[in-house]
Amino acid sequence: MSDENNSTKVAANSKYTSKSETESVFSVFDGFKKDADETLSSTIKENTSEPVLTMSSIGKLGRFGNQLFQYAFLRICAEKSGAKVECPPWIGQTLFGHNDAKISQRLPPAIVSWELQNNMFDLVPDFIPYIEKLAGLPSTRVGVEVLDKDLVNCDLWGYFQVHTQFLRPYKEYFRSLFEPVDDLKSACHGGLNILRSKGKTIVGIHIRRGDYITQSLSRYTFVVPSKWWCEWLDSIWNELEDPILFLCSDDLESIVDDFKRFSPVTWKDLDVQLPERMKDLEVEFYIDFFTLSKCDIVGISNSSFSFAACLLNENGKMFVRPYRDFSKKFLAFEPWNSQPVLHMGKDCSKFLKSWLDALYVTYVTQGISTMLKCLFIYIPKQHLEVWLIRVQFAYQIKGIFGVIKSFLYTLGLHSVW
Repeated sequence: MSDENNSTKVAANSKYTSKSETESVFSVFDGFKKDADETLSSTIKENTSEPVLTMSSIGKLGRFGNQLFQYAFLRICAEKSGAKVECPPWIGQTLFGHNDAKISQRLPPAIVSWELQNNMFDLVPDFIPYIEKLAGLPSTRVGVEVLDKDLVNCDLWGYFQVHTQFLRPYKEYFRSLFEPVDDLKSACHGGLNILRSKGKTIVGIHIRRGDYITQSLSRYTFVVPSKWWCEWLDSIWNELEDPILFLCSDDLESIVDDFKRFSPVTWKDLDVQLPERMKDLEVEFYIDFFTLSKCDIVGISNSSFSFAACLLNENGKMFVRPYRDFSKKFLAFEPWNSQPVLHMGKDCSKFLKSWLDALYVTYVTQGISTMLKCLFIYIPKQHLEVWLIRVQFAYQIKGIFGVIKSFLYTLGLHSVW
């Protein structure tokens, strides 16, 4: 099967607009072990003449926005060190025409670690020994400093959403990585022309719902009420030249009427004819992404999807995002000098909010009924999901003994792993 056919198959079986980050971690069990077993060697090939960097997790760990940061980090590191890039099929091969080699060997895992913020690997410490078991090799932890080093012969693991001041020296290269293939670009430009025919100043807003409602404990989940967005639009609308609102969301049907007085345009109004080979791949989300990258003014959710679109936006005049200070609600930001996703709550270094923070944020943004659902359904369910992930990893590592070690770690005996 060709690389393109592989990526097509992956895209067809992916739900980039509905799968939560917790669900994406569960997908580890579906693919990583099989991929590891199919590699040609269990160790670095000593006589390899060409250095290699791999990312075996891309396409499985995180949704579309995350994947762009992951792939960019991989390619920037490889560009710096002169390493060959190897990775499994992912949606970017279809959308952007990348044709990287398949992973040919197991390499030592290089797992992301940020000094100022915990991440998934800190929340689920059992994840690291599980990855090491699959690789048959010990891991190291890496941070943003590797962008300035000649990193070779390792397998990068993580979301790699670094502060964009570190990516700014590679701005043009970053953008070149995510230029759509010609037939997709032509189709999306056709939709953009229709949008521009409706107004002079395009104001794009991305509203994230879905798992941002149900994953209320996560530091990055923050649902912005439509009312807040409408108030912000009111504050700028009359100052703009012939404005037109482009609205995108993972729950469009439930929010579009909230913006009725602004006569919003959605991707469905743009008559974009996707290339025939992509029509069964569930990539309509890319129409939103492409259009956001061309808007004159962009308001984003606390989401890597719309933030990445802003990084590719060369003509935007204003970029606005929700802010953790509810008295301000929104904050202007510079895409190339910002944190991609803000963490909410009092202690922003943690990966999960406290229950009190989660309930407070939910109450302020979604009201008491959703707060009660959060208290009795969403928070317990999310804790259960994290525990199931940890138990499965621990069992895969050392059976029942691994589960016991995971339990001891939770009690404070961190040295057990």
